[in-house]
Amino acid sequence: MKNKRWKYYIDKDFQNQFIFQFSLLIMLNAVATLGLIWMIKEKSYNLLPDNAAVLVQVDANEAIYIDKNNEGELIISDVEGKPYFPLKQGNHAIPRLYNAFDLYFQPVLFVSLLNLFAVSIFSLFFSHKMAGPIYKIKKILREYVDRQEVEAITLRKGDFFHDLADLINRALKLEKKKNDKK
Repeated sequence: MKNKRWKYYIDKDFQNQFIFQFSLLIMLNAVATLGLIWMIKEKSYNLLPDNAAVLVQVDANEAIYIDKNNEGELIISDVEGKPYFPLKQGNHAIPRLYNAFDLYFQPVLFVSLLNLFAVSIFSLFFSHKMAGPIYKIKKILREYVDRQEVEAITLRKGDFFHDLADLINRALKLEKKKNDKK
């Protein structure tokens, strides 16, 4: 019989469920992280001292004033509001304002996707150490139920369920001894 132990997808249903559960954990983590950053954005989390709601790049030569309009949105004013010093941008361009969501969304999304990929690959290899023994045990038990001659269950060194395989081997050995006495 050709050895098929090199395949990492042995019991696809079991391994897919295992990978899905690990991946779901990572996705929930990503959603929670992004949700918290979004909440920070909505609550005007202060990234700068003096209760500033946004991060502004600074230039010590020219002040701008940041205030909120009637709708509560931040606006840049020439005369009213708290003074801030924007980065020189040439041609008196309005400086870019950053909030926590804008700053952290892409890095958190990238790391979350990287985690999802890593956990999926890890889950495949990890579940292989469980799915392989389960497959082997099912195969031997099917042969036994079909009244075929069965061999002892042997598992690889790093596999799980060695204790289960040993217990089944002992049970099959006892059953064989009973049948030999008849």
